[in-house]
Amino acid sequence: PMGERLVTEARAYLSAAEIPWFRFPEDAAAALSVLYRRGFRERPGSPLPSVQGDRAKAERLLRDAKPGFLPAGTAAEIARCYGLPATGEAANGVEEAVRAARRMGYPVAVKLLSRDVPHKSEAGGVELNVGDDESVRSACARIAERLSRRFPEAAPEGVWVQPMAPEGQDVIVGVVRDPQFGPLLMFGSGGVEVEGLHDVAFALAPLDRACLDHLLRSTWAGRKLNGYRNLPPADQDAVRDVLLGLERLAEDFPALSELEVNPLRVFERGRGAAALDVRFRKGP
Repeated sequence: PMGERLVTEARAYLSAAEIPWFRFPEDAAAALSVLYRRGFRERPGSPLPSVQGDRAKAERLLRDAKPGFLPAGTAAEIARCYGLPATGEAANGVEEAVRAARRMGYPVAVKLLSRDVPHKSEAGGVELNVGDDESVRSACARIAERLSRRFPEAAPEGVWVQPMAPEGQDVIVGVVRDPQFGPLLMFGSGGVEVEGLHDVAFALAPLDRACLDHLLRSTWAGRKLNGYRNLPPADQDAVRDVLLGLERLAEDFPALSELEVNPLRVFERGRGAAALDVRFRKGP
């Protein structure tokens, strides 16, 4: 087409200078519309509470961790530094798991720890309502047997022991890092439903109150938190607190390329939430 060589050269110059360019005016108008909607960055009002995390402790933990998914214990400790309700502790052996269960009180959940198996349920790596010492030993043995049969190449790293959580609604919350726009907050249906339902919504950081509320309203998981049929209204304030804690954690530590809590078990209104599985990835 006419002028194509000059246009190609102009695009190369603009790209090298990190100046946005658009092939059609409609694309430019759409981009300007998004910038306008994001104008709350410059507007006063709708303030959100500031999350004050224990940055120094989290920094020590992250500095000692290797790139890739962090060990479950490290991820949970970093999460707790920023007010995320992570529960449980890692156990390297069967008797250590028994002692951990005694400390936190029965019944407990016992879960496989292995960075080679991202989804514990696929390996039969979850035992719930474990009620006494001997049951913990049996649960550990069953988990090890299933792992060796289904994923013989996987390296076990012990088990994760946590108190059994009360009934509630399971959601997923997380952060992925866009190379251009930075932290991108995620919210939606959690637990085993996340991959099947694809019920997730995203929002760019920083969040204001309207954007945070929209993140919840735009998914079925969020609307269900208001109560649905036999489900009582859930603690949406606890969900907001977790999202804000994740946002602050991602802002404080750009080395964390991915943060995920799945599931976040949300209890009835006023009773908080529990982060049942925390996965953080450290970049190279």
